[in-house]
Amino acid sequence: MRRMASPSNHPLAPRHTAPGRLEGLKDVRRQTAHQMVREQLRLAILRGVLAPGTPLILSELSEQLGTSRTPIREAIRDLSTEGLVDFDAYRSPVVHQGTVEEAREIYELRLALEPLAVTSAMPRLTPADLDRAGELHERMLAVDDIGQWVELNRQFHAVFMDAAPSTWLRNMIGMLRDAAAVPVAQSIWAYRDRMLTGNDEHARILAAFRAGDADLAARKTNEHLRSTLAIVEDYYAGKLTR
Repeated sequence: MRRMASPSNHPLAPRHTAPGRLEGLKDVRRQTAHQMVREQLRLAILRGVLAPGTPLILSELSEQLGTSRTPIREAIRDLSTEGLVDFDAYRSPVVHQGTVEEAREIYELRLALEPLAVTSAMPRLTPADLDRAGELHERMLAVDDIGQWVELNRQFHAVFMDAAPSTWLRNMIGMLRDAAAVPVAQSIWAYRDRMLTGNDEHARILAAFRAGDADLAARKTNEHLRSTLAIVEDYYAGKLTR
């Protein structure tokens, strides 16, 4: 069994941050409130600072973030569309708590759709797109924060998928990619080496796109998705033990 560390004491968790407390978010006031609050809440969820099932109490978040409730409400609404936040029976927001069934559905759909996107995106990718993907890959190699890695991972895949000409296909894959962020982050809390193996798989995907080989890129993308799903399934099955 792989060894699991809890989000609060995981070697890659943010330092000096207590679970459930959003430290280091006071600079929200200096930037666009809605966007900054959304980004900070997203990172807090992906880092495990706001654990699955945690109620998002506006008064507490407002105090911690040093901002009014309005941008917090807007940010929570945005995060709900990404699958990071749910609303309970009383319409109160809580951090999404995923299931293995949900993760399987997300990845089965991605496995069906992303090869189509790769084939149609390949001739539309520009040198600037490939440079952008390479930059994101380099940043993922250097980062040691789970939330940042998961967000960079999302952006890395988006470079290729967003080059597909079909708006419907791009939108569907984008929704699935956003929804995958929670199970990906949870599995990395438990199995930190997934960041290392994920980086290796990203390097092979990037090399295939740079070579202009659509078949190879589709195959490497599917291998990456399947290996990610296997780790996520192990996490939900309790095989990643403390």
